[in-house]
Amino acid sequence: MEKEPTTWIIPPITVLLPDGSTLVKPGKAIQRATGSRTSKLTGVHRQTLTALADCGLITRERPSPGQVFYYPGEVEDLLKKTRDDPSFWNEVRTKAFLNGTDLKKSHPK
Repeated sequence: MEKEPTTWIIPPITVLLPDGSTLVKPGKAIQRATGSRTSKLTGVHRQTLTALADCGLITRERPSPGQVFYYPGEVEDLLKKTRDDPSFWNEVRTKAFLNGTDLKKSHPK
């Protein structure tokens, strides 16, 4: 058995029906894993995952002080974006990543 298993989460999707009621149905399954497991699955170093989460480019969850989870699919999507779009790493994103600041608070000078 693996030491660091991944978890699959199925988020709910809500649909407002014409009669005003709400239908809740299962969404697409999403994989969630620890930092070290995400690192192994994606090939991205754990410190880089932390920096990407600090600047808001990927999601990090901390259910308790000793636990950190990431979404490997989200990391893969970000890697694809950076490969497909040469202008992805603009001045604002680069500064936020290098300084560890949230993109929402970063502004170009």
